[in-house]
Amino acid sequence: MNALQIRLLALALFAVFCATLTYWAITLTSHNGAPLPAAAVRAPVSVEQTATLFGGQLTRSINQDVRLFGVLALREGAAAIISTGGEPSRAVSLGSTIMQGATLAEIRSRSIVVDHNGVHSEVFLPTNVSGPAIYVR
Repeated sequence: MNALQIRLLALALFAVFCATLTYWAITLTSHNGAPLPAAAVRAPVSVEQTATLFGGQLTRSINQDVRLFGVLALREGAAAIISTGGEPSRAVSLGSTIMQGATLAEIRSRSIVVDHNGVHSEVFLPTNVSGPAIYVR
């Protein structure tokens, strides 16, 4: 082999080496896969509900069952538009029975007070009302 052939062979091997090096650099640094999906948002776990796993009793608050949609305060009396336990909304006057053992004790400008077997709890109007809210004074 003469010197020219050795130089051409060295140049060809160097070109193959550069091509191989470029191929592996591109292969290892490129991200072919689709982006990872976002994590699903889950509601926080309630400590009271996890207590039932270990023999605890789950006591529901009356506030979890009553949803307030509107307040009507007139000169003659007052009423609230509520829904209980996923039922359709209805108007309840002051002192009327909401559900078994619960009565409407007081109506305020943005909330109602529910008397549940002698225990008073307050239910507020939602801050972001999706539909029309009723406020009559």
